[in-house]
Amino acid sequence: FASNVGESRSLLISAQATASRLRAEVNGTPLVFPEIVLKEPKLVHEETALYRSRRADLEQTIAGLKQALQLVQQELAMTEPLVAKGAASEVEVLRLRREANDLRNKMNDAQNQYFVKAREELSKANTDIETQQQVVLGRTDSLDRAIFKAPVRGVVKEIAVTTHGGVIPQNGKLMTIVPIDEQLLIEARILPRDIAFIRPGQEALVKITAYDYSIYGGLKGKVTVISPDTIRDEVKQDQFYYRVYIRTDSDKLYNKQGKAYGITPGMVATVDIRTGQKTVLDYLLKPFNKAKEALRER
Repeated sequence: FASNVGESRSLLISAQATASRLRAEVNGTPLVFPEIVLKEPKLVHEETALYRSRRADLEQTIAGLKQALQLVQQELAMTEPLVAKGAASEVEVLRLRREANDLRNKMNDAQNQYFVKAREELSKANTDIETQQQVVLGRTDSLDRAIFKAPVRGVVKEIAVTTHGGVIPQNGKLMTIVPIDEQLLIEARILPRDIAFIRPGQEALVKITAYDYSIYGGLKGKVTVISPDTIRDEVKQDQFYYRVYIRTDSDKLYNKQGKAYGITPGMVATVDIRTGQKTVLDYLLKPFNKAKEALRER
């Protein structure tokens, strides 16, 4: 992907350099390159050399025609007085005048051909620029989507796919990373019936099953990411869940004496997500409210 993006960008810059030269030829202005082209000295040198070469060819053609025209005009100036004296014929004068007119037309044609060719090439260069801009945009987007970024900083512990051309299944594991931050990213599974009450930013309490909660407590955190759709369970194929990530405030648990205990990837945890606030009266009334609803249903 990266090589494709680089190739497209090179073609885009080349088209921009060509367009700059042709624009100068069409407008008859000095050659000026945009900043992005100036970063490519080879392109600048090639287009500048071509600009000077084409201008020199035109000027050389015009100069040759002008010189020929001057000679014809001199000959005509010498011949016209001789006609009055009968020393030269009118036919000769007409021939010289026709030749002078042809030379003027050739000069105009040379200039017109130069500008017409430059305009046609400029139109093509502008089309190439638009095309390459779209190609670069598309390939850059593909490159961005091809780059996998871990949600945490850390050290790669295990790579699941190591073969060239290996396929990662949907929701499959690419690699295992041991975090080096002072925070942990906990992956939790939420049942579809409960997802309506979960949203990013909610406070959560993570309880590591390997440590007794009554002794070591839990980790405070917040919900950061919720999967956009349900995911099929790898083992129980008939069950689905939402993947939710909780980022903790710390990466350690502490006992009552203040001793720290580390947490390693793979440990199992339960997560309590605070979805709202209730008073004691709310909890006392909840069974009664449910009973009322049941009576109404009957």
